[in-house]
Amino acid sequence: MKTGLKAFFLGASAALLLSILLPSALASETRDTATIGNYSAIDINDLYMFRDPPCTTSACSSPSLIVALTTQALADPLFQPTYHFQANARYSINFTTRMDARPTASIDFVFGPFGNGPSCAAPEPACQTFKARFPDGTVVEGLTTQGTFGATHLPPVVTTSGPISVFAGPREDPFFFDLVGFKRSVAAGANKFTGVDAFKGKNVNAIVMRFPIDMVFPASKCTGTTTSGFFTPCGAWATTYLGDFRSDDIRKFENRPEDLRQLDRMGNPLVGSALIPADLRDSFNFGNPRNDAANFGPAVFDEILTLDKEFGTCPQAATSAASCNPNVPLLSSVLVPDILRFASNVPDGYPNGRQLPDRSTDILISLILQLPGFTDGTAAKTYCSVFPFLGPPLSLSASSPFNLQPQSCP
Repeated sequence: MKTGLKAFFLGASAALLLSILLPSALASETRDTATIGNYSAIDINDLYMFRDPPCTTSACSSPSLIVALTTQALADPLFQPTYHFQANARYSINFTTRMDARPTASIDFVFGPFGNGPSCAAPEPACQTFKARFPDGTVVEGLTTQGTFGATHLPPVVTTSGPISVFAGPREDPFFFDLVGFKRSVAAGANKFTGVDAFKGKNVNAIVMRFPIDMVFPASKCTGTTTSGFFTPCGAWATTYLGDFRSDDIRKFENRPEDLRQLDRMGNPLVGSALIPADLRDSFNFGNPRNDAANFGPAVFDEILTLDKEFGTCPQAATSAASCNPNVPLLSSVLVPDILRFASNVPDGYPNGRQLPDRSTDILISLILQLPGFTDGTAAKTYCSVFPFLGPPLSLSASSPFNLQPQSCP
């Protein structure tokens, strides 16, 4: 988070001592409904988006955009052979340049079955092939070799096609949060955060892309303002679909109702897991951002009002969050519709995209509960300075299946 926008986010109203009373798990969007919990390989954890090289000023000329999607939450290295991408599914990153959040471009991924085949013949480790289609019509084909002990490949397998680079495979979970401390705080009604990262020692399946920004965000369409909110027409969100098609069927790239069923989506952290009531989470995950204001906006701000009343920052007689939480206009501009925003004239850092070390959840808690400068005390992970940027996966030693081998960035 950089200068002006950071100050705008953290300059909220006066705070009380921490006494968090949030419902549900405040973390990445991990298994936030019963439906998606049955399909962990297409359960979206987090979405990240930033420029390469990073943009630190309002006049930025970075040519490339990095987008990273993580799935398969809490993947324990002890069970590394069991984690794969879903073969009969589609993983999509959607982009918009419209204020109504209708999609204007997408990047779609599909994966073949995990096993040995022409791309990784036995006795080589098993693998999965993938195909990715980009908005300019480029189709990138590559492979990932996750799922076998020691088969995590350093350096990572990166597929390139002109200015496009793609990685798909296991990485260390980049998310950090004191989930145990959070649950203890909820139970005690007092600050029980310890700064211990509940996601330390876990892997995820990651899809990471680098491609020209103007492929999805023409600079002339993506300027933003930070007056009384963060307004920009441009943004991105991830969706996953379960399909009924052959692994080599090109129809999986098409949004055909008879082939695909949307099961999960994500833009910002925290929205689906803590601000959407439990009885609406399936319908939220099945929905589209363009309908969020009408279908879920009132519920989101009712949840914020409930939290502020429990926390004591809104009076019990308040009938709307806007009447007592001065951060509502900013929260509304960022969270509804639920897309990760992008403004070409604003430095990188949440809510303008999301960098790997951004303390985005801390920022949202500080705004929702009116706690300037809140932090759960966890430390960001160690990330790589080169593509695919997420840290290498935690890998098990072939000689001792209970020993994590340290790995380093390429």
